[in-house]
Amino acid sequence: MEVLASVVGVVLAEPCRALFTFLRAKIKNPFHFDANLRALHKEIEDLMERRDQVNENLESAAKVGQTALPQVTEWLRRVDRFESEPQLRSLRDELGLSARNRAASSCLLCSRLPDQVAHWLNEARKLRGDCKFPEGVAGPDPFPVRSEYIPAPTIDDQATASRNMAKVMDMLSREDARRIGIWGMGGVGKTTLVKNINNKLTSPSHDSFSTVIWITVSNKTHETELELKKVQKLIADRLKLTLTEESMETRASKLHARLMMEKTFLLILDDVWDPIDLDLVGIPALELHKGGKIILTTRFSYLFADD
Repeated sequence: MEVLASVVGVVLAEPCRALFTFLRAKIKNPFHFDANLRALHKEIEDLMERRDQVNENLESAAKVGQTALPQVTEWLRRVDRFESEPQLRSLRDELGLSARNRAASSCLLCSRLPDQVAHWLNEARKLRGDCKFPEGVAGPDPFPVRSEYIPAPTIDDQATASRNMAKVMDMLSREDARRIGIWGMGGVGKTTLVKNINNKLTSPSHDSFSTVIWITVSNKTHETELELKKVQKLIADRLKLTLTEESMETRASKLHARLMMEKTFLLILDDVWDPIDLDLVGIPALELHKGGKIILTTRFSYLFADD
């Protein structure tokens, strides 16, 4: 009988302890309602400030082609879900009443929301505590399109073009070949050749470059700011980089920073008519970025004189 009583006592102890904890919270919450309400208001203000700061940092990161890290996206989603909860919005609206009406509103809220306010307070504190991103808030696009396919006639049945393509592909694999020039009269197939090279690099078996950028220059640039800005925009669009109406130097700095994030890149400049100062555009010096290469096609061999 004593053993039975002992067992019954143990069995009842845990439910009683849980019930006591529950009742204590129920009794405690109304008495701490005003303090919890003030604390919640402060926590939400702080949380919104942190969210706004994270979003500002993401906007800055987007300008250099970076995207939000998964953990940051998830944190923002949790904050938005918390902030948009209907009852919480209603509470915040009521807290925004004039001082004369706030006391009456507080009494009304106290009668119906003490437990909910305590819950929101804990959730807000947890969200604030989780706003720690030691790796930063953004990084390079984890799923970039390495090379975009460009419609072009095949050259598989053209012996000369196929040999030229093989030569260029071989040079791209060599560390000492960083700038590759292709020149010839208009209509000989320069553009078709480099289009086929670009498309070959879309294959998973050709992953030498993390990014391949195709730009058709065509118009005579004469290195005017307007024309160079067009080249900058074409490159930026391929990199999903936002360039606003800023100075040439600022745009070049952003492009330079974005390209330096790439382990390797190939820039194909097709149909170039005039010399282009790549420093002004924002292309890193290939001696500085060891993983960068450039292919340039033109009708004029003198463009390679300085190379």
